[in-house]
Amino acid sequence: MEKKGHPEGGNGMNISEQFPLLDHIPTGILAINRYGEIVLWNRMLEQWTDSKREQMIGQNLFECFPELNAPQLRIQIDQVLADGASVTFSPQLHHHVIPCRLPDGSWRSQLVTISWLATHEVALFSIQDLSDQHRLIEKYRFATAELEDELRRSQTLEREKSQLAAAIDQAGEAVIITDTTGQIQYTNRAFLKQTGWNHKEIHTIDTIYDTFFAKTDTEFTQELQALLQSGKTWQGRQQIIRKDGSRFTASVSIAPIFNDEHSLTHHIIIQEDISRQITLEEKFRHTQKQEALITLIGGIAHDFNNLLAGLVGQAYLAAREVSDMPKTAARIKNIQGITQEAAEIVNQLLTFARQGEMHSKEFPLSSFIKEFAKLAARSVPKNIRLTTDFDSGRFAFRGDPNQLQQALLNIVQNAVDSLQERSDGQIKIGLFSLKPAQDAAHIQKFPVLRHGNFCHICIHDNGSGIPAEIQERIFDPFFSTKKLGSGLGLAMVMGCIRHHQGIIDVDSSPTGTTVHLFVPTIKHRGVLTPREPAEMHHSGVSILLADDDERVLEPTMELLEAMGHQVTLARNGVEAYEVFVQHPESWDIVITDMVMPRMNGLEASQKMRLLRPDIPLIYATGYDQSLVIDNTQKVDNSTLISKPFNPDDLDSLIMQMVKRNRKA
Repeated sequence: MEKKGHPEGGNGMNISEQFPLLDHIPTGILAINRYGEIVLWNRMLEQWTDSKREQMIGQNLFECFPELNAPQLRIQIDQVLADGASVTFSPQLHHHVIPCRLPDGSWRSQLVTISWLATHEVALFSIQDLSDQHRLIEKYRFATAELEDELRRSQTLEREKSQLAAAIDQAGEAVIITDTTGQIQYTNRAFLKQTGWNHKEIHTIDTIYDTFFAKTDTEFTQELQALLQSGKTWQGRQQIIRKDGSRFTASVSIAPIFNDEHSLTHHIIIQEDISRQITLEEKFRHTQKQEALITLIGGIAHDFNNLLAGLVGQAYLAAREVSDMPKTAARIKNIQGITQEAAEIVNQLLTFARQGEMHSKEFPLSSFIKEFAKLAARSVPKNIRLTTDFDSGRFAFRGDPNQLQQALLNIVQNAVDSLQERSDGQIKIGLFSLKPAQDAAHIQKFPVLRHGNFCHICIHDNGSGIPAEIQERIFDPFFSTKKLGSGLGLAMVMGCIRHHQGIIDVDSSPTGTTVHLFVPTIKHRGVLTPREPAEMHHSGVSILLADDDERVLEPTMELLEAMGHQVTLARNGVEAYEVFVQHPESWDIVITDMVMPRMNGLEASQKMRLLRPDIPLIYATGYDQSLVIDNTQKVDNSTLISKPFNPDDLDSLIMQMVKRNRKA
């Protein structure tokens, strides 16, 4: 085959002849010219690849080794050929740049450095075989067996022992070797980093178990030493004491080391700091618990809201029937009020889990907090002093003012409870701009505060504080330290702040508690002028009502008929579609429950829309709206309402949608 290019160096001599020593080093060496043609191929590469120099000189490197055409390799090699900047390919990212097999058939692990030799206008590849080092690192993973074997080896394995020791010294886990009494014979760098001691101080320590293992009595140490003296292994988690007295949790494995006579000579301890892992495990368990609670809450809310929807309808109808009986009418009105309060309790549960829609509007937080402070003052006993401290500015905010007000009231009420036994109780409500210097600890804890605009609402009291052992649980729903507490107050606060894309943090000590709320502000866009409601002209409309709960279906039908509408019932999605398809043009509006057997409300309505694209749709749900709002928002001329619904509001909504559809 004709060889093209210029395989010689700058002086015309074959490069292999210019560097004869390259055939005597344990490193693979090759060189290519700017055209990618091989101009140097040393003896080590001949051994590794079974390819003779005479065969390789003049061949195109990228054709011989197509792996080099991978973008992450080829781009960097081309850069060396273009501007002369050296590159290195590590064995971790590029296992075998020039594929070379070991005698056992596996690939050699290579560290490849490519440099430009300007005098010869070639790129020199230096290929170092790191297979042995990688095997040693693999051996380290089985440190107990490997170290025992290393102690039995003779001087013929001294080099491997040195390499293994170097690998262990760089390991992330602490490795300690002790004699049978616990005296430290060796430690790696990780152990010194974990504990804060240095090499000189280590040798002054009596035994590792007495100095580093945190324990409440000597029984553990005695049992451990007896176990180890018997030649058995021990594994477990242990609190380790640092030099400064602080502690961390470690996963500890202790194993015996025997000599050739099977006598116990040493122990090896592998110790891994798992403090971060424990924190992540706790957060994961907490998240799982929260998800389970959210699922439970959604199911409870659905059932309660269905019951309340039926109760509201029945009470509304009963009130119309006893209009000439004032006392009975008043009692029914009280029932309606109690029903509404029950709905608010369910709403508090949903606030904890809610992630979707709120009744949001834009308003200045400065005015809101000032008005809130006046409202809070009415609920604070006179023996508690309530003060405020506000930065100047509007702090334009978009959110649900009612939900935010309830959350802040819950925090203030908790502060009042903590001040019951103090005669000099104080509560301070503040609103400030986020200040990098003063809020540095919060910014470090919550890096998202570095981005975007946030304001800082804080509520401080000088009460008894929150015990450290329960601080992680205060936002859990149903957790309360009060005998008659529901455990929903702070859970609702957490749900509210998360719903507003905010952050909540609590600082507490025996001298008081501060609740920090960081909520995002927006650029003020001026005062929005609300639209005037359209004039309504009531007339009966034809309604298809679908719900699988008889307790909701019958009262709602009676309620709608009492308002003058014509109502046809369906008890699931399939039945609703079958009724609709008989006379598609006769219906003015469809009201359907979202969750029904056989076919849900969304699926049924989508099939109806194929026959009547203009039919107005009202979706009703007893669950948190956030669970279904994304799907319903994609449906034109539709709205989503929560059970139980106010009868007058439902009637108004029906008429608005029907009137708008008739005009269209």
